[in-house]
Amino acid sequence: MVIKTFDLNGKQIDKNIDVSGIIVEKPNKQAIFEQVVAENNGKRQATVSTKTRAEVRGGGKKPRAQKHTGRAQLGSTRASHCVGGGNAFGPKPNRNYCLYLNKKAAHLALKSAFSEKQGSMFGIDNLSIEKPSTKKILTFLESLKLLPKKILFISNDNKTLINSAKNINRVCSKNWNQVSTKDVIHADYVIFENGSVEKITNLID
Repeated sequence: MVIKTFDLNGKQIDKNIDVSGIIVEKPNKQAIFEQVVAENNGKRQATVSTKTRAEVRGGGKKPRAQKHTGRAQLGSTRASHCVGGGNAFGPKPNRNYCLYLNKKAAHLALKSAFSEKQGSMFGIDNLSIEKPSTKKILTFLESLKLLPKKILFISNDNKTLINSAKNINRVCSKNWNQVSTKDVIHADYVIFENGSVEKITNLID
């Protein structure tokens, strides 16, 4: 499968990009789901914390007699069932939320995500941007009538392209080795810089 390639002015050029190495015949939606869950969990900071009955204040004196009250025995008002008591089995900041998929499953998820975007992928080449220019990228997107859709630019080690697109609303720009399954799934259109597809293919093949 090949995708159309455009220059910075939005004109199609005779340099189609072969993306057959990053797509699969039958996308595996379960692999996509598990990979996105793993990516979301990896971003969790795990800073939430609750106090146990050993950490809350008070409760030094036994609140009532052990026997002859007709009520259950109670040694401290800091027990978890008492008002102002500690939290039983509450979250602590030492929890690790990370989930890990093996490399084969992660690569399948990324390929499946690209496969879901067939018909919504384009190439870009002949970039004559010496310094970051948001205006040029905006002009390119407007010429292809892609705005206000969500766009993902995949760069071929081109920091100028990344910096040119990063300030545009609903546009995400990533280097070829930083693209995640979640980035691809959330985008309406994926635009590859010439040369980036080959590097991704070698990475996940």
